[in-house]
Amino acid sequence: MAQPKFSAGQRVSVVRSGAFSAPPGAYRVVQPLPHERGAQQYRVRNDAEAYDRILDEARLEAVLHE
Repeated sequence: MAQPKFSAGQRVSVVRSGAFSAPPGAYRVVQPLPHERGAQQYRVRNDAEAYDRILDEARLEAVLHE
């Protein structure tokens, strides 16, 4: 089984496409979710929101500079 690309505490940004609506800016990876099948998913949080989002790895990019 492949290791998750992102780890807890890492800062990421969301790749925008279509009707997906989420605040811009950096998100913090809360945790990679257990990978059983399909795309690796992550629980992420934006400081502007009071809840976590669950997003596929393909929708996330590492933040190099903030």
